[in-house]
Amino acid sequence: MNKPITVTKRLEWRLRICRPAFQDFQRLLPRYSVRSELNRQLHKLRWWNPGEPLLVDLQWKQVEQPNGLVEVLVELDDGVVDSVRVLFFEYSPNPTVPTLWILGGMRADETLGSLQHAIYSGRSTIVKARAD
Repeated sequence: MNKPITVTKRLEWRLRICRPAFQDFQRLLPRYSVRSELNRQLHKLRWWNPGEPLLVDLQWKQVEQPNGLVEVLVELDDGVVDSVRVLFFEYSPNPTVPTLWILGGMRADETLGSLQHAIYSGRSTIVKARAD
């Protein structure tokens, strides 16, 4: 007799995107079809597991420990931008609803310097202040 299939409940994150992230993506990706592809790829974040090195088929890594910034690299089929670095972090004002906040993005070949760290850390601080 076959064993019954058991479904293990995986954590599903709620995704929120900041207004500056929309502006970042509009600036980086002027074509609507490419932004739509990015949006489809970012929905994979709903199944992000901090204990696993891959997010479905996307690589992610921790950027800054004190603020908890994380980056994921998304490959796109665009003539101008081949891949985008998207920064997000975990913050849940309600502990029963785990939430990931997409803070913005930049070209993957750009360096994530101290100015960019300050910008994304500032965005995360604003999210924490306004989300409560």
